[in-house]
This record gives sequence, C-alpha cells and structure tokens, in this order.
Amino acid sequence: MKLDSSQRNQIASYKITIEGYRRDLDRLKEEKKRQSEYYARMIKSASTQDSKRSYRQTKISTINGINNRIESKKRQIDQYKTYIKNIRS
Repeated sequence: MKLDSSQRNQIASYKITIEGYRRDLDRLKEEKKRQSEYYARMIKSASTQDSKRSYRQTKISTINGINNRIESKKRQIDQYKTYIKNIRS
C-alpha cells in the first residue's frame, strides 16, 4: 500500500519522537551510572553502620526509580513503533 504524504509525515514525526526517547534512555543510563558510583563512594566512606544502611537503602530506591523511568521510555518506544507499523499496514 502506498502511503500518502500525511502518513509519511506522521511516520517521520514518530521517528523523531523515538529518537528523542532514545536520547532520554542514554541520559538515564548515564544518570544511573553516576548515582550508583556516588552512593558506592558514600557507603564506602560512611563512618557508622546506620549511615551505611541508610545510603544502601537510598541507593536501591534511587536506582529502582531510574530503572522504572528507563522501562517507561522503552515501552513508549515500542508503542510508537507499533503506531508506525499500523500506519504502514
């Protein structure tokens, strides 16, 4: 099936959106790495067991939050790929 110009423009728009989400993914992965390194340093330099425990819990919470945002972006990318597929079919 031949696509009309409106469909081609819509696909192009979706592809631009997907690229934006991929950039967001890269940024989130870097943020996850930085946060992990930060909390590892804080845990290592903590003077008491209570502060180490607190840093570990905060690290887990922070990393889980970033992981959730990463998964959300991946789902959004898949959703836009499905939109493109539906337009082409």
